[in-house]
Formats: sequence, structure tokens, C-alpha cells
Amino acid sequence: MIRIKPFLLLTAISFGFGASAQQGVFYYVNTNAEHINSKTADVVVNDNGLVILNECSNSKYENPAVQLIELNNSFIKTSENIINVDKMHSVSSMAKYGNGNYGIFTNSENGPVQLNISKAYKDMGQVAIENQNQETFVEQVIIEKQIMVVSTDTESKGKYSIVLTSFDASDGVKQWTKKISSETNESADAIVADNGGNVVILGRKYNETATEYIPILYKVDLKGGIVWKKSGVDMPSNFYSQNISVSNTGEIYYSCGLTQRAGILQTKVIKLDVNGNTKRSININEFTGNGSMWLSSGKLLLYGSNFYTDSRQVVTKGSYVILDNDLNTLTNKSLSVNDKPDSDFNYETTSSSDLQAAVEIASGSVVLVGKVTMPQAGGVERQNNTIVVVVDAYGNYK
Repeated sequence: MIRIKPFLLLTAISFGFGASAQQGVFYYVNTNAEHINSKTADVVVNDNGLVILNECSNSKYENPAVQLIELNNSFIKTSENIINVDKMHSVSSMAKYGNGNYGIFTNSENGPVQLNISKAYKDMGQVAIENQNQETFVEQVIIEKQIMVVSTDTESKGKYSIVLTSFDASDGVKQWTKKISSETNESADAIVADNGGNVVILGRKYNETATEYIPILYKVDLKGGIVWKKSGVDMPSNFYSQNISVSNTGEIYYSCGLTQRAGILQTKVIKLDVNGNTKRSININEFTGNGSMWLSSGKLLLYGSNFYTDSRQVVTKGSYVILDNDLNTLTNKSLSVNDKPDSDFNYETTSSSDLQAAVEIASGSVVLVGKVTMPQAGGVERQNNTIVVVVDAYGNYK
């Protein structure tokens, strides 16, 4: 499932990095022997640099926990913290409160919860988002003074509805929860702020047997009122994931993954107007998008991976694409064996990587974060570590 990451207001990303943030590729080997595998869920800017939110697990990908990695302004790791959450299934996203603490949104056996974390990365307890009895998708966006969280309520087997919850952005206190509509068989995929004080929610509308679905879009005000609803973005039946971004003039950029012949993957991008009507679409071949974000320079960034086959294995490499506002390709780049961590190996092997979250910093550079699968010390067993790619406004990292 593609997960769109929080769209922060410009005031929320102005701290930390100066005008000359360095570009390059960085990676960070997990230091906790019991949680050696990481998968990035989110990244936020704080006063010291960055905080990366990972879902981590043991060597068998069991017993998931929350992992927080802090980097300073030079992208040096200054701390790594593991927080265990009772009966947690997965990690979703992260918000920075106005008081300096954090809210981490996770899925547990008892439904979605907000985990409150101090600025020193200490567990301060958790708050249930809704009385939902199954694991569900949780995503959030910060807009004005609210943290708007979208999730899926499982009313009964095969019956779903989209739920919106508001938290106070200053301290993470829960304000209200409401269903977006009275219809059933709708689930949430993403939420993003628009340029007019509303949010756009992307979801799926299922048939009565929950065996097929079509995309559904809502524009909603900050009290949960529906501005408009659009069902059925024109998509082929072979799409399997989706996400959205909104430009600074209100256009909506929808993207989804497609499966082509022989397992070849493709990403489709559709430009919609402010009312959700299709204006233009393109296909990006041999690219799998995990997320997208609208840049302050007026460009659309998509990040994910592509893959190729070398003499020994299928290799996935972190990739990103930058488009202009009319979906013309400006940059299409992938990591290579000449980049870290491969260039640091003193034995013959190749890492696989995937970019899973991104944030724009005050310098105009973009920090792309994901996982890199690489050998442990000795070059035999492999583990998933964190990789960071810092690119300038044009998409260059070296």
C-alpha cells in the first residue's frame, strides 16, 4: 500500500537546516541486536535536525516495535531509540507537536492508537483513535492548529467506513472523531492538506462482497464536513496501490501502481483539477512509487524504487522522479552500485534499497528516507538498515 506522508506547513519545516545543506547518500546500521530489521514509515524535521520513524523487528521479522533515529544537521546519527508497543501490528506516521513532543500513529490488535512520545523519546502513554476492533490504516496531516488523522472503521466483516479524527497540534490532545459519510465499504489510504484550508482524503470504494474496489476522493473541511465527493477515478483494473499530493494552486496529483506483463511494474500519475476532474495522465515505466509530495519549487516528487537483474539476483534500487506541474519529467534517478553503501563494501555483493518517506527542508533540499538490505558484518546474513538520500531542488545528490 502506498502511503502519503504528512504535508507540514512551511513554518513547520523552517527549523534546523541552513541554506547549504549537504547532498549525498547516508546509511545507518541498526545497533540493537534484537531489532536488526527496519522499515521506514515517516520522517520529520525537529530543532536538532531530523527524526526518522521506523518499524523495526527481529531477524525473522517478528515482534515489531517503534524505532526512532535522530540525525543532526550534518546527517550524523545522534541517537537510536526502541519503543515497544503492546500488541502492535505496524507503524504508520508521526507528527511533531507544538510543545516539542511527538505523536506516533500505530496499528495494534485493539485498533489504531496515538503513541505520545516526549522530546527525549520517552513513552508518555497512548490514546485510542476510535473503538475499532481490527488492524486498520492510519495516516495524518498537520494543517493550521489541527492534526487530522484518517483511518478505517471495521464495523463488521467486509464492512468498512472512513473515519476522521482531530487532535490539537500544540499538544496532541484528541478533539473529536466522526465518520466521513454514512456509506459502508469505504476504506482510507491517504490524507493531504490543500491550499484552501481543507483536506483531501483518498480511499477505496468496495463492492458488496469486498472483492473489488475503485478509488474515491473526498474534500473535507476542518470540522469534517464534506465539500465534495468523487467516486471512480478512471483507472485500469490492474492497479494495486494509490496516493495523492496537492499543489500550491489546489490541483490534485493522484498516482498508483500498475502491474504489467511478466511482473513489470509501472506507476500511473493523473492530474486532477481542484474539483477532482481529470486533466492529464502519464505512465512511468519500471518505477514503483511509495509516495509523493508537492515541493515548494512547484514540482511533484515521487519516490520509491525500480529493479534490475544482475548476474546473481534481482536488485531493487531506491529511485525518485520529479515532474513539473503538467506532468513532464524533469528528473528520473536511481541509486547505483557506485553509491553508498555498495561503494563501502570490501566484498562482492549488491544492496537493495527502497525509498519510503520524504521531507523538504528549509534550504530547498529534499531528504528521502527508506530501507537498504545489506550484509551484516562478515558479509553473510543480510539485514534491513536505514538509508537517507539528500537531493537538491533539481534532484541531484552528488
